Order: sequence, then C-alpha cells, then structure tokens
Amino acid sequence: MMITIIGRLLPCMVICGLLLVHSDCAPINHSLYSNNNSHVPSYLDAFKELIVQHVYGSSDDNNSPGPIENDYLFDLNSSREFLRPKRNAPIPDKLKELIDKSSTLARISNGIALQSGLMDGSIKIEDVVAELLNFGTLKVSDVVGFNVDLVKELAGKMEKLPTSLDKSTIELENAGLGWNELRKKSEAVKGVIDLPQKDAYFNALENYERIFKFDVFGKVDKALDNILVKLKEIEELEIEEKPEPIVLKSYHTGNFNPLPDYLEIAVSKLNEVQATSKSFEDNKILIDSHSAFAPFGTMIDLIKIRYELEAPAVSNIHKALGNNFQQLTDLISKPIEPEIKGLSSLIHSRTISDFNKKIYTSGFHNGVRDLKKLALEIRDPWIEEFTGNAISTSRLADGIQTFLNVIYQVLHIDDKLKPVSTNNNPRSISYLKNVLQEVSKMPQKSAELVNIFSDIATCMEKSEKIGPANYEKGKKVIEKIVAVGKVFAELAAAVKRINIDQHQKDMNAFIKFLGFKDIKNATTSPAEIPAVMKRIKTTDTLKKFKELIAGVKNGFNIDKKALKADVKNITSQKDAISTDGFKEEGEMHACLQKLNDKFEKFEKAIAVTRKLSGIDSATIQNVENLASTVASVKNELKSLGSIPGSMKKYAKKITTEINKWPESLKSSGAIGQSVALLSHANDFKTLMSSGELDKFDTPVQTQIEAMKQGNEQTRIKTLWGDHKKFVTDLQASSNQTDTIGTSLKLDEIKTFEDYGTAMKTSLESMKDVKIDVKAKIEALDALISLTKKPAELEKIKKTLQHLESLDLAFSSHVSYFQKVPNALKSLYDFLVKFSIEPTRAPPPRSGKATPQVFYEDRDSSDYDNKRSEDIFDEATKARILYGVLIVLIVALIFAVSAFAYVMIRTPKDHLRHWIKGFPKNGRVYHNERLNEIAIETEKLIEQMKRQSYAYLPKRKHRNPEILCNPETALKKLMKDDKKMPIHANFVKSRNGKRFIACQAPTDKSKNHDDTTEDFWHMVVKERCNEVVMLCRCVEGGSVQSAEYYPIAIDKPKKCGRYEISLLAEPGIFMEFKEIIVRRMMIRDTTNKLKKRTITHYQHIGWKDQKCPPRGEHEALYQLMKKFESKWIPARFQSPVVVHCSTGIGRAMTFIGIHTVTEDVIKDTSTAWVNRLKLLREARWHAIQTTRQSFWLEMAVAHKLNWDYKLGMDKELKEQQAMFLTFNEQEELELAAERRKEKDKKAEGEAKGEEPILGQAVLQ
Repeated sequence: MMITIIGRLLPCMVICGLLLVHSDCAPINHSLYSNNNSHVPSYLDAFKELIVQHVYGSSDDNNSPGPIENDYLFDLNSSREFLRPKRNAPIPDKLKELIDKSSTLARISNGIALQSGLMDGSIKIEDVVAELLNFGTLKVSDVVGFNVDLVKELAGKMEKLPTSLDKSTIELENAGLGWNELRKKSEAVKGVIDLPQKDAYFNALENYERIFKFDVFGKVDKALDNILVKLKEIEELEIEEKPEPIVLKSYHTGNFNPLPDYLEIAVSKLNEVQATSKSFEDNKILIDSHSAFAPFGTMIDLIKIRYELEAPAVSNIHKALGNNFQQLTDLISKPIEPEIKGLSSLIHSRTISDFNKKIYTSGFHNGVRDLKKLALEIRDPWIEEFTGNAISTSRLADGIQTFLNVIYQVLHIDDKLKPVSTNNNPRSISYLKNVLQEVSKMPQKSAELVNIFSDIATCMEKSEKIGPANYEKGKKVIEKIVAVGKVFAELAAAVKRINIDQHQKDMNAFIKFLGFKDIKNATTSPAEIPAVMKRIKTTDTLKKFKELIAGVKNGFNIDKKALKADVKNITSQKDAISTDGFKEEGEMHACLQKLNDKFEKFEKAIAVTRKLSGIDSATIQNVENLASTVASVKNELKSLGSIPGSMKKYAKKITTEINKWPESLKSSGAIGQSVALLSHANDFKTLMSSGELDKFDTPVQTQIEAMKQGNEQTRIKTLWGDHKKFVTDLQASSNQTDTIGTSLKLDEIKTFEDYGTAMKTSLESMKDVKIDVKAKIEALDALISLTKKPAELEKIKKTLQHLESLDLAFSSHVSYFQKVPNALKSLYDFLVKFSIEPTRAPPPRSGKATPQVFYEDRDSSDYDNKRSEDIFDEATKARILYGVLIVLIVALIFAVSAFAYVMIRTPKDHLRHWIKGFPKNGRVYHNERLNEIAIETEKLIEQMKRQSYAYLPKRKHRNPEILCNPETALKKLMKDDKKMPIHANFVKSRNGKRFIACQAPTDKSKNHDDTTEDFWHMVVKERCNEVVMLCRCVEGGSVQSAEYYPIAIDKPKKCGRYEISLLAEPGIFMEFKEIIVRRMMIRDTTNKLKKRTITHYQHIGWKDQKCPPRGEHEALYQLMKKFESKWIPARFQSPVVVHCSTGIGRAMTFIGIHTVTEDVIKDTSTAWVNRLKLLREARWHAIQTTRQSFWLEMAVAHKLNWDYKLGMDKELKEQQAMFLTFNEQEELELAAERRKEKDKKAEGEAKGEEPILGQAVLQ
C-alpha cells in the first residue's frame, strides 16, 4: 500500500526538480513577459501566429473563413456532420446568436477564474487539464501512472497466439475430452458388477402365459372392434331425400339395433379385464424390464467408447499441449486490470465528451476547442463596441495572458491524444476485455494438466481391455427384452385406463345423442333414422366417440404368436447376457472419477485454448497503439505541476489585478452552466431539424430482418421500439426551442446583465425533455456484434449517445440560471473597473457606457529593471529554495503515506471487529432483541392502528393486523388528480439509495379491494426499474399475492388501466434457479403516462417467516449487487420495489442486506436492536422472526466480507454453521410452537382478547 502511494506521489518530486531548469528557459521568439506599453504587445501577435500555425494549420488547410466553426465535436469522423449547416438549412436563429455572444463572455469569465485559482492554489492545474482534455473520471495522475509496457507485453503475446499455439495437439486434445466424456457417463453405472434382477425377470417371463389371461384381452379387443366396425358403417350410411321405409328398416336392423348390445358386451368384457390389474402390479419387472437391464446396455456403450479411445503416448505432443496452456496462463501473469480499466475509461470520456462533468471549466463546454477560441476572441472588437470602450480588450488580454500562455501545452497534448477518440476504439477495448475474461478461466498451473494422460494410462490398466463385440449377443437379447417389455407396458396401460363408470356414461350419452325414442323399437325407430343421420353428419360427436372407443381399445390387440416366439428366443439365450469384465471396467471408471477435478480443469483449458487460437490480432494491435498514444503524453502531463509556479513567478501587476474579481469561480460557473444548457437545447433543436434521426430506422430494421427469426430478434426489435413515434415525440419537444428562439429580442440587449436576463428567461420557459435511448443503444450493441460492417450502426449509436448526453432537465438547474444576470453584472462591473486607471472611478451603471478613458500601461517597468540587474542572484536563490522544497516534499510523502495506510486499513479493521463480535448464542440474543421491540410496539399498537386506518382503508390492508406507517408512506403519490394511498413505505439507506417495501397486491374479494392497478401505478409514477417479489402467489394452499403479472408473452395482463406485457420468456438470475427474471412493459391504456419497461425478480424458494433455503447468502447478495450501481450515485438511482406477502418479513430482511450494511459501514458501534428499530421505523412490523434477524446479521457480515475482501471466510463459515444448527432445530420445534400459538390465539379470541401485533412469537 505504501509503495503504491509513494509511486503515485513520485511525479510531484520530478516536477519540483524540473523547476530548477525551468528558470533558465527562454520563451519562443519573444519574452512572454516583456514590458511593451502598447495596447497590442508584440508577444501577443507572436502567440496568435503560433496558435494559427501549430493548432489550425497553414492557411492552405483552412479554406473556410471560420476554422473554429468547422471543428465540430460529435461527428463520427471528427466533424459533427449532423450539426453542420445543410445547403437548404435555415440561417442560424436568434438563440444561436445569443449562445455565441454568451459563450464568449463565459469563456472570458472562466479564463479569469482559472488563472486566479491556479495562481492562488485554490485550483489544481491537474484538475483543469483533466477537464479540458476530457479525461472523465480519470485524474492526470492516473494517466501518468499508466503502465504502457504491461499493455504492450500483453498485446504482443496475444497477437502471436494464432501462430504460436501448436495445432498438432488437436488429436491429443480430442482424446482427453473423450476420456472426460467417458468419465461423466460412467457415473450412471457406478458399482455395476452383476444384474441382480436378471433371475427374477426370467422366472416371471417363463410363466407369463399363466400370469396373464390373454384370452380375456382378446375378447375385449374383439368386442371393442365390433363397436368400431358398426360405428364406421353408420358413419358411411347415405340417406336419400325420401328413403324407402324398407331401406330404413334394414338400416335399423343391421346398424342401429345391435349397437346397445355391442356396447353392453364391451362393458362386460372390460369388467373382466379390469380384474386382471393385480397381475400387472405383481409382475412389474416384466413391464419395466428396461430398468432391470439398462446398466448392462450402458456399460456396453462405455466399453465401446473406451475401446475406441487412445491416449497418444508421444511425449513431444504432450509437451506442445503443455506449452499451449502455459502461453495462455502467462497472459495474466501480471495484474493488467487497472491499465485496461483506465484505458477503457479514457476512450469513453474522450469519445463521448458530453458526459464529462465540468467543475472548474464550465465556460469551456467543448474542452480544448473552446480554449482555442478564447485565445482568439479575447481581443474581439465586439466587446469594446458593445460596452462603448468601457472595457479595454488590450488590458483584458494582457491581464489574462498568463493563462493564455498555458494553452499551447494543453493543445499539444490534445493533438497527440486524438487517436484515442476514433470510432473503432470502444469495440477494440471491449474485444480485449472479452479475451481477458476468457483467459481468466484458465486454471492455475495449467501446463501440468497434460499429466492427466499418465493418470488415464494408469486407469486403463485396470480394465480387461475386452471390446464391445464380446457383448454383442447379450445386447441383442436385451433389445428383445425391451421390445417385449413394451408390449406388456402397453397392455398394463390399457388396463389401467379402464374406468367402467365413465365408459358406461360415455356410451349412454352417445345413445342419447342419436335421439331415438327407443332404439330397440323396430316399429318407430326406422322413421327416426333420417333425423339421426342429420345430427351425425352435422356434428363431430360420432367421430369423437370413435376416438374414445379406439383409445380404450389401444393396447389390447396383441399378437400372441409373435410374443410367444420372442419370449422363447429370449429365454433360450439368457446365458448370453454376461457381465464378465464389468468389475474391472468399473474399477477403471472409479479410477477416472477420482480425476474429476483434473478433468474439469483440462476441459476448461482446452475450451480457452481453442477460442483464443482464432484471436483477432488486428484489433489487439489497435489496443496496443492506443496504449502507446497515452504513453506519449505522460512526460508532458508530468510537467504540468510546474505551470502554476511559473505563472506566479512571471506574473505582472496587471495579472494580479485581474485575479481580484471576487468569487470568480462561482460567477463564471453560473454563466458557463447556463450557456451549456442553452447550447444543449440548441444542439437538440439542430439535430432534430437536420432530419438525421428519421434516417436511422431503415438501416437498423434491415439488420434486424436479416437476423434469424427467434427470441433474440424479437428482443432486439423490442429494444429498438417504434422509432417513428420516438422521433415524433422528440420533435414536439424541439418545437418549443424554435418558439423561444424566434421570440428573443436581441436588439434590446444593452448590457452584460441583459444577456444574463435573456438566458434566464429562455431557460425558465423551456420544459424538461426526457430522452431515453438506453434500450436503443442496447439494441445497436447487439446488432454491431453480429455484423461484419458495423460502421453505419456505430455512427447511429454515437449520435444517439450524443443525444443522450444532452442535459435538457432545465428545471433541475434553476439555481444556476437564476444567478446568471447578477454574475454577468459582476463581470461587467469588475472589467470596467479593471480597464481604467486605479485612481479613476468606474462608470456609474452596468451596461453600454462611454466614459472617457485614459490608459497608460505602467504595470511592470520596475520589475523589468530589477530583473535585468539581479537575474543571476534570483536564479541561484530559486535553486536553493527548490532544493529545500524537494527535501521537505520527500519527508511529506512518507508522512502522507503512513497516514493514508492507517486511514485505509482502519475501516476494514473496524468491520472485522464487528463481525468477530457476534454473540455466541445467536438464537437467544436475537430472540431477546425482537421481544424487546415487541414490548415497545405493544404500547403503541392502538395509536398505530388509528394512524394506519386513517391513511389507508382497511380493505386495502392485506392483513388488518399488519399496519402501514403513514410517516414513511408514499404520501405524494397521485392518481387522477387525487392522492392514492397504498400499503407501501420508503426505506432509505445511509448512502441515499431508496427502496419501496410494500405488501403484495390483492385481488378483489369479500375483504379486499383490487390493488393491482394501484401497485403498477406506484411503479410507473415512482419511475421504478426493478420489482423484487419474494413469495409465490400461493404457498401451502394460502394466497400470498395476486397474480399481477403476465405468465406468457402472447397473453398480456390487464390490471385496471394498466396493461402489462412480457417482453421475453422468463429466465433465471445468473445460476440461481430459485430466482425467476421477467422483463415486462407497463402501458397506461389511458395514455396519460408513458410506457415503462421494468425487470421483475421473483424468489420462489423463500418461505414465509423463514430465511432463504439452506440459509444461503450468495443468491440474494448477487441480486442486491445488481441494484447497487457503481456509476450512478445512490441517491439518484430509481427506487427498487420489494414485496413479499405482507411486506414486513422477507421483504424487509432483503432490504436490510443493503441498508444495514451501509449503517454498519458508517458506524460499527450501534447495537443490533437499534438497527432493527430503524427498519421498523421505516416499515412497521419489519423483521418477523428470530431466524430472519439472525440470518440478516449473517447476510450483512457476508456482504461486508465479499465487498471489502476482509478475508474472513473461515470465521463466517463457523458462524454460518452455528446459524444452520439453530435453523434445523427450529424446523423441528416450529410446528409444535405454531400449534401452541394457534391454540393460544383461539383461546384469546374466545375471551375477546386481541393479539399483540409487535410480538415476535415465531422463531
């Protein structure tokens, strides 16, 4: 730790040393600090010429009159094409003019503030440069500390993999994988030496004719067949329009009259067959013969696999495979993650620079590009013309010149870093990360894995080396056994299907359907046949009845001769089923199974090797080039530390004067932020008017349609969404900006303050615009990974990322633009005062003034005279002073290092101490704490009831005894312009993260209202992205929750005004099968609220009033980590909805994993009972049982251990064992305890007593 801190502070020592040399360095062409009394000093001309030549290139390279305007930021090819004026585009409006003028003032004010802050030490040069160069979250020291050699070494090794990995090992690899497959399959036949059921099977088979009454089966088959024949004849009858009576009579006699008798006979025969069912139960071995002989067949298959496998004994091939493994292991022999993470962060921040937060350089919204503009516009004649010469641009330029002198060095660094911003870099770094992720799967000491072949050879010696041919006859006999078993199984199934009562009902129903008054009456029935046939022809009843009879018949039609022949064949060859050699083969399998760990590592190593053999060397080379680019600016960044010292050393009097603008950073911040907001609004308007967004849908839809149809295509299509509607909605928001721009009256602006007022008025009238393109960008990422030519899609993605980066939440920045008029007035007043002689008073008002100005520059004449006489002495003194400073800095480094080490280690020690301090008898401790809370709750229960029922109707309480705390309830939740009470509470963590704990929604019933609509309304209005459900809808026959979500993609769920759709088939969370993940879209059918997409996590294994299954922690830890964003501050994250049945036990225990952890981090000394009280203050009755309290404490300990890498796995394992012992005891005691409490409750109800709501009676 100390070495790391010293390493990061070491550049400071180097920078201080460079100051010794810097004092003798002469500036280019002219002394930057010469005493030229003219209003246009010669050094300024030289500096402007330097900027033009080295920054913008020669005049031949800049054909346009305004080169700066061509240097756009967000185009994918280094020019913002979508902002470039089109041939037919309208002339820039008044809003653009307002932005241009205000931007000039913002840059000037920010330049003054930066110069002042850098020189007085309140602003660090490294912070300023990091913002100007768009380093994002990276510091200059991070870039300076970037270890390019590590990246180059890694990239070099990776680039060689396609050729350096030996391909001759493929046969050996396949052999190893084959033996591993044999090992896996052999686990199914562990211990197979003999077939214990063989004799029992053959005894039963030899007596099968005596056991089963095949004559009975034949008779029922015949009876059912007669019915089917008769039904077919009836179906095929054709009745003429006017049939002859004699024909009808013959139809009746031959077809309809016999039918009831046939049915009666069939039922009789089925009765006889049903009586044979016991025979099948007593001889199951004949039916399930496959199970009895399956191990034999499996063993033969394994022998065949073993027989065909060989382990090549060529040592040089073994060595080559070991070398392959070693090459991949060497890739991660040194820690490379910080470099890759830093490089990735730099690429992102430089590519999408709008996301970077400006703290010190708000006036330079576009970073270095705006810095270039300041160098040229500081002498803009417009300033003097606008102020009536009240402000002197020459004095302004001279005053800020010290800051301008810094520009060239920063511009040079930015120019070197331009390759970092190219389009293919994000894809390259993402590819490298994926490769490293694969390499991380490589087992340790992987080169030694080739020794597994020696182990395989040892195992092979245990087998008899008998081939599968030795068992061929036995295998054929078993195939016949299985075929005969199938016959018996079908027969048994047919007998089991017999349901006499149902069959009788079906037959009677069919006779009734025919419609005869008396089907047996030969006198009346013939005349009824035409009507009967009409019913038959116009319905499918007869067809279904035929299918029913055929289903009953299925299985009874047995070829007795064939069966007898097969049985005779089997019994005559039973000796062919030999298990000779099985024992030895089993010993070989056991030997292989002992190599389980080695085989799994070998399999992983082979998988990684094969993946990386086809690595994209060109992409890796690009990453290496990027690393070199970053390394090329390290020395220049190191030297930044000398700049403030140089600025102070050569500062003139005029510099000191301009640095006196009071609260310059605050004022310039208000100006810069306001201009940035206007620029974002104008960028949004320009992008919308360009029509570029309209063109995006066609290429994206083309790529989607080119995909193979399936879930992934559907997912991407859903993510991309209705693009036309997306553009239409944005266009409506953009129109307001057009209106505001045309209404501006710029000709009425007379003062700086008026510019501020115009900005303030414009921003106040702008409505917030919410732009959500995350789903679209996710869709593009998926498509980019699937196409070989991603350039067009990447351009679309970058445009959408720019759109996403625009800050159009104007209402959240009111504090800035309300201050801008006063800030600009302050700037004007100060610059007017600064521009005149110190003895003269400034003009009496802020604005366009024409005072008589007499100016004479006497800033540094005395200084130059002294400097020319004493320069040698000054340099000598400076060297001595800097030498002393270096010694002091070295001493300071050691002091800071020691302090930092203690500050970093102390919190971890506190956390370890907290975990070690757990009580030895956790059950007693947690039971006492909960009972302590219960006693306090009992005293307040009547008051709690009144408050809860006053806030929320009783019918909206799932359990009338589980009350809702109105103090933390969602009291501002509105629906249809009315407050909407709901049984839910905000639970806020110390770091600002919010959860909503609530009861499960209820369906409408005798005691409850339907609250499913309320639930989804809460989710939409509170802008929630995740819902966690910690129960099943029904548990143990008791309803725990309404089914408020859809269960199929094609069946949306309607909950009041909301329609909820499932966007994809439910999946599982990571590897945790007990957590089901659903992606849903909520649509307000009234169209009052926008659609919302949420992710729904349901834990189906956590039972009511208990802890998670087996007391495990990892699943819920990983789920909670899913909600803990590293990139978005907790207080800005959307709340997570968590519910179980009542929302107090499982829900609050889960929420406590985060909130209690944060509480412990802040203060490890708080008693556990107070932590529980905090949860109960947020949601009444939180944490129901002793085991939940105990488990929560363990969950917090595990989270701290994993998050902070405390290394307490052993201690936690012991504590977890204690908890599991308690949990197992409670499982045995809980049933008795519940019965006792149930009796107690019943007794109390009989006496008219009410239960104590806060009491923790369950363990």
